[in-house]
Amino acid sequence: MTDQAANPPAAKTSRNFFTINHDMSGEDALVHAIELIRGIEDTIDEYCCAMAGEPGVGMLVNAAHNAQMSRALAEHALKRAVPD
Repeated sequence: MTDQAANPPAAKTSRNFFTINHDMSGEDALVHAIELIRGIEDTIDEYCCAMAGEPGVGMLVNAAHNAQMSRALAEHALKRAVPD
């Protein structure tokens, strides 16, 4: 067992783990948001497939649907912001 006095817990900070470049264009922000949402979708999908039939998976399926709809809305906004 380790001595708590020798290894005190790290001090909590109020800093974010990331920062947003305020010079980023709206289009670039949407592209990044779409990629982040796609990562959420993929992670939830992998978990749901691996845990099929387990209690609580239905709530994750709902979360996956919400992520898909969020991505679709962001993609729609991006298409309107950047015409073909």
